[in-house]
This record gives sequence, C-alpha cells and structure tokens, in this order.
Amino acid sequence: MHYSHRLSQARLHQIVGWFVLVPILVFVGVLVLVAQSENLFEEKYYITTVFSEGYGLKPGKQVMLLGIQIGEVSKVEVTEQNDAKVTMEILKKYRDKIRQNSVAKIGKSGGLVGEPQIEITVGHKNMPAVADGGHIESEEPFNIVEVIAEVKPLMEAVKKTLVRVEEISEDVKATVQTGHEALNHVRDASTQLPAILQNVKETTAAVREATLSTTIQLPAIAASVRASVDRAADAMQDMKAATGRLPRVVDSLQGAVDNVKAITEDVQPLLRSVEGTLEDVDAIVTGAQQTWPTSTFAAKGRAARAEERIAPVPRSLRRDDLVRE
Repeated sequence: MHYSHRLSQARLHQIVGWFVLVPILVFVGVLVLVAQSENLFEEKYYITTVFSEGYGLKPGKQVMLLGIQIGEVSKVEVTEQNDAKVTMEILKKYRDKIRQNSVAKIGKSGGLVGEPQIEITVGHKNMPAVADGGHIESEEPFNIVEVIAEVKPLMEAVKKTLVRVEEISEDVKATVQTGHEALNHVRDASTQLPAILQNVKETTAAVREATLSTTIQLPAIAASVRASVDRAADAMQDMKAATGRLPRVVDSLQGAVDNVKAITEDVQPLLRSVEGTLEDVDAIVTGAQQTWPTSTFAAKGRAARAEERIAPVPRSLRRDDLVRE
C-alpha cells in the first residue's frame, strides 16, 4: 500500500498546514525586515523648505544628514511666488539634529553625477529644534551652466588681454631691439668721439687763423674795394662822356654815308663811259688785225699758241708719280 494511505487523516492535515504556514511565516519575516530597513515602523514628522526651482526633486528622493538617510521627499509643489516648496518626511529620532539654523541644500547621490537629493546641515545645539510642520532655510546649488555663462565674458576679456599682452610684448621686444641698436650706435659714436673732437679742435684752430688773417688783411681788402669802386666811378664818367659824344659820331657817320651815296651816283656815268671806250678799243684792234702787216703777225701769234696747246706736258720727277707708273 502507498505511504499516503498509511497516514491518518489528521496527520495529513498537519503536514498540509505546515506547508502553508511556513511560507506565510517566511513572508511575514521578510516584510518585517523590509519594514525595519525602510523605517516603516519609525515615528516621523514633516518639515518644509523652499528653492527657486525644483532641481529634479520628486516624492521618494532621499533626505540626507551627514551622509545618512534620515527621510525622503514627500511632496513638491509650486508656491504663489513661483518657487518650489518641498515637504520632507523625517524620522523623528533625528529631530534634535535639525535646528533653526540648519540649511537644506541640493546634492547628488553619486557626487557630481547622480540622482538629486536634499542634504540638511546639522544645527547648533544652542538653537531650538525644528517642530513638526516647521520650516528651514535653503541654499541654492552651484549651477555650472550659470557659472559658465558668467565666466564666458570674463574668458573673452582674458583672451583679449592676453592678445594685448602679446602685442605689448612684441612692441617691447622691438623697443628693446631698437635700444640695442641705439646703444651700438652710441658705442660706435663714443669710439669715434676722440677723432671728432680732434677734428673740431683743428677746425676751430683753422677758423681762428682764417679769422685772424682776414682781420689783418681787411684794411688792404677794403682799400682794394675802395679803389675798384673809384675805378668803376671813373669808368662810369668815361661812359657818360662817350655817350655824350655819340650823337656827333652818329651825325658824322650819316654824312659819310651821304658822301658815299653821292660818289656811287657819280661812278655810274663813269662806268658807262669806260664801257664805251673799251668797245671803241675793241673795234680798233679788230680793224688793225685785218690790215697788213698786222694781220701777218696776228696769224703767227695764233699758230704759236696752237703749238703750245699741242705740246706734251713734261713728266713729273716726284717719287709718287714714278711708283704709279
């Protein structure tokens, strides 16, 4: 027979009861443990604070004191002044830690990155504790975006300042370079200064000697200038006298020109007379050549002149003519 048929009905009911009761007991124990871990059986009270905005807070976010969770956010609502009013549920056992000078701040569960939470500072012992429904002051969190927005103009100004400093550095560098060049010029000038001073001394001595010589020769120069002026005055007087005689000379020249003109008029008839005489002489010579014995002598003279034209020209005895032959 099977084992279950050998158990009594009462024994079977006990076994089934234990199978039901044990899970229930385990479940209750788990609930108690969870309730204790979540402080479900702890007494609580409520306090409020106000922020300019919600910063991501919502019911269930942790409320911390010295890094220990002492409660959670129970409600977040907007006030008539457009602020965020946060109601916090705090374990009553930490009531004496939160006093009138305590401050609520916004923090992060993981430091800089994490879920937002409220961190409350411990109040001074001499200050009264915050009662149920009481209010504590808040402190706005550090907003990196606003800081960047505020720092950005400052960074632009710093950048411009650095650029200006760099330009000034370049100017100073150029000025220093110019100063070095000026110092080199001064050094060169200092090296040449003795020679320049010597030249100045020599020039001064030469000027002094020239001045002294000029001073000595000045009377003679003045006398020479005076004599030149006197000669110029005499020349002017002679010129004036010559200018005074000039009209008479011009009149004399005019008379001479008139005489030459009259002589020229007398010469023309004389020339005509001479021309007529020459024509008469030519006629006489021609007539004489045609009469004997004059014609015979004339023929001989013409023959002799013809032979002279036909006779060869004597050769030159110069060396250059011989070379050409």
